[in-house]
Amino acid sequence: MTTNNEVLRDIWVRLKEQEFASSSDLSSNREMWNKLLYYALSSVTDYLCEDNLVANQQLRSQLEFAAKFFETLPQIDLDVNRLFGDEELMLFSATAYSFTGYPGASAVVLKGLTGDKLSLTERVLAEAIRYGDANFPWENSQIGLTTSLVFSGHEDISILYKQVDSLIEDAYRRDDDMDIIAAECVKKIIRQCWENATIKLMPNFSDTDQQKWISSLTAGKLHPVLWGAQQELGKHNVFRGNSAVVQLPTGSGKTASFSLILRAGLYRDSFHVAVIVAPFKSIRDEIYRDLKLQFHDEEIDINRISTELKVDFSNFSLTERPAIIIVTPEKLLFMIRHNPNFLDETGLFIFDEAHQLDNSERGITFELLLSTINFLVADEIQKVFVSAVIGNPDEVSEWFNSGNNDIVSELQPRKFEKVLGYSRWNNETNHGELLIWNKLQETGPLVQFPYFFAPIKIRKNKTQPDFTIRNHTAGIRWATALTTRQFMRGGMVAVYAPRKDTIKGLAKVFLELQKRSPIAIDDSESIAALCNLFELNFGKDSVLVKAYQSRVFIHDGNIPDSIRGSLEFEARKGNIPLLLCTNTLAQGVNLPIKTIIITSVGNGELELNNRDTINLAGRVGRAGVVNEGNIIFMQNINPISDRRSRTALNNLVDEAPANPLGSSLASLFMRTAVDSYDNATGYIQASDWCTPEFLDDPLKWISNLVKDVSPKQAKAYNHVFLEKASGVWKIENYLMSIWDVIQEGEQEANIEKVIRKMFASTCIQDDEFDLMVWTFKYLGEKISSLAVDGYDILVMSKMMVGINEALNVENFVDSNGESIIESDDLEQLIIDIWPILRTSVSVRNQSEENLYRFLLIEWVKGKSYIEIFESWKLEYPEVKLSNRNLEVERVYIICSQVFQFDMQLKLTALMEAITDPVKHARLEKLQIVMKTGLPKKTEQVMYEVGISDRILTHLLCDEMGVDTADRQEVLHWLRMNKEKIIEKFGNIIPEYFRNRMW
Repeated sequence: MTTNNEVLRDIWVRLKEQEFASSSDLSSNREMWNKLLYYALSSVTDYLCEDNLVANQQLRSQLEFAAKFFETLPQIDLDVNRLFGDEELMLFSATAYSFTGYPGASAVVLKGLTGDKLSLTERVLAEAIRYGDANFPWENSQIGLTTSLVFSGHEDISILYKQVDSLIEDAYRRDDDMDIIAAECVKKIIRQCWENATIKLMPNFSDTDQQKWISSLTAGKLHPVLWGAQQELGKHNVFRGNSAVVQLPTGSGKTASFSLILRAGLYRDSFHVAVIVAPFKSIRDEIYRDLKLQFHDEEIDINRISTELKVDFSNFSLTERPAIIIVTPEKLLFMIRHNPNFLDETGLFIFDEAHQLDNSERGITFELLLSTINFLVADEIQKVFVSAVIGNPDEVSEWFNSGNNDIVSELQPRKFEKVLGYSRWNNETNHGELLIWNKLQETGPLVQFPYFFAPIKIRKNKTQPDFTIRNHTAGIRWATALTTRQFMRGGMVAVYAPRKDTIKGLAKVFLELQKRSPIAIDDSESIAALCNLFELNFGKDSVLVKAYQSRVFIHDGNIPDSIRGSLEFEARKGNIPLLLCTNTLAQGVNLPIKTIIITSVGNGELELNNRDTINLAGRVGRAGVVNEGNIIFMQNINPISDRRSRTALNNLVDEAPANPLGSSLASLFMRTAVDSYDNATGYIQASDWCTPEFLDDPLKWISNLVKDVSPKQAKAYNHVFLEKASGVWKIENYLMSIWDVIQEGEQEANIEKVIRKMFASTCIQDDEFDLMVWTFKYLGEKISSLAVDGYDILVMSKMMVGINEALNVENFVDSNGESIIESDDLEQLIIDIWPILRTSVSVRNQSEENLYRFLLIEWVKGKSYIEIFESWKLEYPEVKLSNRNLEVERVYIICSQVFQFDMQLKLTALMEAITDPVKHARLEKLQIVMKTGLPKKTEQVMYEVGISDRILTHLLCDEMGVDTADRQEVLHWLRMNKEKIIEKFGNIIPEYFRNRMW
């Protein structure tokens, strides 16, 4: 006998066939479709008689089923489906979603509702679902207007109930069955929403006056009803100031939760300063943008702190208005080193995307930041640890804030929100096939689309994908491109690849596919300007630029921030149909992605674990934007890779929990593969390097190790031991920063106490823990001997480097202080301090330090990436660095990583040792120019006000004709010359920058 689930699966598969323009292997039983109407509608009416949906999980499942059915059937454009476009079904889908606590899903269903064939009562139901404030294409009813007033705190709920009772009485009097159901649904929705209304719950959850919440609700800054995530935060007293470890599934309303936590603290007057720590600049900017809107025109300062390691921040403890600062971990550590007093006024810390604690690149810094705050900030101060993927919340909670916190992790994702599957080539059919699954199938097999895509002829005797040859690289790229084409019919597609070279290879295939089989892509003036601006940055011959000009957009670390920011802006507006990306996508960026194609789960250092996969899948089907997202894995790479992908797919199907959150600091002392891509190279133990010789001088120790081994071994050893050395230097700087605390009593005992309060101590074996303790204590002895020799440990800690490098800086200044930094000329300054800056050049490229110095001088002259690239080819044509092809992208990597970050750190350390105010000012000037690559003050000011593209700032500065303008002069000039600027430069100014300029 056919089950209801099988019938709904049949309907859903027809929708997917329509979306993909491809037939499946599942036969249809269409005469059963309409019979589900009665079952689905009865689920809605049954709930009208139910008071506790939490206790009745079966009815909840039925309602989710009804919501999916009512949403799916009207979308199927077939002659046999008389309910295509039926708005009544859409309305009841939104109703069922609302009943089950998914307001974002109900909002998606109601988009585009005309109301032409809805009764007046049904229109009232639509208004009630949207709390009376939606812009429907009809005049709001009295109930809709009252609902809006009630949920913003301007009217009593009893008046609304009376109006609803009259609506119900009228429906019964007219004896219209659907209106009776609709009217009863209005009553149920209003009662349910009122139980969770922001104006009702937040004053109680936060111990604040209700009047304080009215203005922000009236202005539309807060959602009228608390989503499930916010309700759980309230139940766990987070809005009252309790610390917490919070696991919020992607799409559960994290931004709204932050806003409520901040408002609750403001209204309770529990902080003068609140700190939000964002692990990446992109997330920092997104939070800043959201909070600026949330707190627009209110008596609070929202501050996005720069990532530069320089003192460019206020003393927030002295500001009159409360302040929220959004900052990266590295910058917050720098701020604490230089001005810890602001922590006295800080009453709230929020750590976003906190699973980055287990990030191999930045996790140690994050953990040392948390340990620093643990030392300097009382447990009573509220701290909130937030992530979507914490596999061990209990263990994290035992450690975080010394265990003084609650755990919030009870939230579950919507039942039918993800479609999972894989795409593969079938040599027998000579077609690509797609196999997909969602929860409708329960334990059934994957639905197969055997002719999902056809091969394409690329030359006279050559078709792709071609898997008959041994190397499948080209075949899998073509299969990925053709799979992506099919999914682009349904909305934005992101193609994920773990390696940047794979992205470039894919881009070339997409370019060839567009040439061989072009598809129309909607374009706009802003998109064209974005592509033109990128061409001015990188030149027309860049593979990346060629991809953009063909509207194949790439989102990875090789794209300048200005272009990437513009790209994300256009994507949020729905203007980007295709995005090729690396792990930048998994860093919390929120885009309206309908489908993600995962080319590979990677291997070695780039292999995705289950936490990474869950986080990546969370980028798809954003709440309130898309109700169903597709996560598709590619096959046919090789047996091992295919097996890894199927394992990742099965873990998502089985809803396997995220991997337990580990500690990057603890990992430093664990067994490590010499080459994570080749296990045959063996492993190293902490005992191999936790020795006095290594800790005294890691670089010398590594140099001695690699001089008698093969080049391949030397490369592997350099990589793994430099990572260990980097971790050691961070530990040294951390110990120097808390040296005063360590000296309050017995030194070794205090160091051990420090270690035992770290998360690393909770997830490490005894023998590894003993080596960690020994290492910390040995480094403590090094610092102690420096103190005895008269070195200022506090000053050295502010350098943000390890002991040996700090000593190197001190000795350099002592030896050369009288003869260096005597000129205002930037080139001469670079020559003067090059012995310090050169240490940023990687060990394997040290022999080419003259090239790096030349490129840095070109950079501070304000030359564009393509101009620097041309200079490189002219002056050093034989130098390629690491045997890589000479490309403009390589110039960008050197400028953004070596000049703007690594050398900035060295310059910051040097500035701590320079006491002469004139020389210090010269280095400050150099610091700004090195960070921006812009030598003129006007250019730097334009960059600061939001025109963060070097080409644009240079052109606009020249147009302004003033090199030393201040902020007010720049803003005034931009306002007064808007039309002239657009007329002259409009073809290279995307809307992203127009919004910032005007």
